[in-house]
Amino acid sequence: MHTPEMTQAERELDGRIDHALGVAGRLRARLDEIRQKTAPATPSDEDVERIKAFVLGHARTDEWQPVLDRIDRGELTWRAVAEGLMCGNADRGVAAAFEALRNTPPASVEKLVEIGVFPARLPDEPPADPVRTPPVHQDEDEFFDNPLRLRER
Repeated sequence: MHTPEMTQAERELDGRIDHALGVAGRLRARLDEIRQKTAPATPSDEDVERIKAFVLGHARTDEWQPVLDRIDRGELTWRAVAEGLMCGNADRGVAAAFEALRNTPPASVEKLVEIGVFPARLPDEPPADPVRTPPVHQDEDEFFDNPLRLRER
């Protein structure tokens, strides 16, 4: 036999469970976003080709020769060079070759276009982003998790 108090308590419990499940769902979605943003970067084929073009067309210094020899022997690939750069874990030879570029004068934009690092015509700039206003919060828990919406800017 259910008393009115028991029925009310059951409704409150159901409401709290629904709320907790909603918070958990939003948390799962946010964790997925964070995982995607922090996943190790992998260079595109275009990125790999640009690095190769830069090294062969402009930055081919004495320090690069051992790296180029390893690539020719199949011990290293241009993709591994690019991934090491993007992830910050380039092997010693590649890191030393890039470090030596500090002493190499920078290439002009014209030179970079000529060797294929930059496209011959740069794409049009995207339109300026209008000022974004923070969304209205429907859920006070969401507001107190990030009141200034700092991570979304």
